[in-house]
Amino acid sequence: MAPEDRDRRQQILDAAQQVFAQKGFEGASIKDLAKAAKISPGLLYWYFKDKTDLFVSLISERIEEAFGTLLPESVSFDLPPDEFLPQFGRFYIGLFEPPMNAALFKLQVANAQALPSAVKQVRSNVIGRVLSTLQSYFDHQIEAGRMRPCNTEMVTRTFMGSIVAYLLLKHVFQDKLAQDVSVETFVDGITDVVLHGILP
Repeated sequence: MAPEDRDRRQQILDAAQQVFAQKGFEGASIKDLAKAAKISPGLLYWYFKDKTDLFVSLISERIEEAFGTLLPESVSFDLPPDEFLPQFGRFYIGLFEPPMNAALFKLQVANAQALPSAVKQVRSNVIGRVLSTLQSYFDHQIEAGRMRPCNTEMVTRTFMGSIVAYLLLKHVFQDKLAQDVSVETFVDGITDVVLHGILP
């Protein structure tokens, strides 16, 4: 793709993010999207087949931008679990804190059934990679003798499932407790439960 075409495509994606965030997928028309990108509807169709193709492309590229690095440089597999898990949790929750990322997350959830191709992108490029990374960490900790042998897939899903639930409650359901509690308090709490359980 020629540089000017790449720039124009990026211009459309940036405008689409604003429009989808404001109007939702159903509420945004091709005319709205083209106007925001300062192009004609016909030119928009040159770059994207339809509104669904534009939305899926937007989700895919924003995911790659946000999750291109699975771990921040400061987080090492050699850290003990009580240090690694809070950093890991804060890192991923932090990716959804910018308003536009939160808006895309809500759009993705709201249109999951209608847009299976977008769901597939999230499942393969985010969920699968994150779960695999965290499970590999737990396996490494067991081999190092820092954790007892256990079903690391279930431990991984318990930890990340709690994070996803927090994001849903905060950004989709507008739950007051989730909005009021700090990310640090939440992550420290779920880390304590995962590592030490709830029994005395």
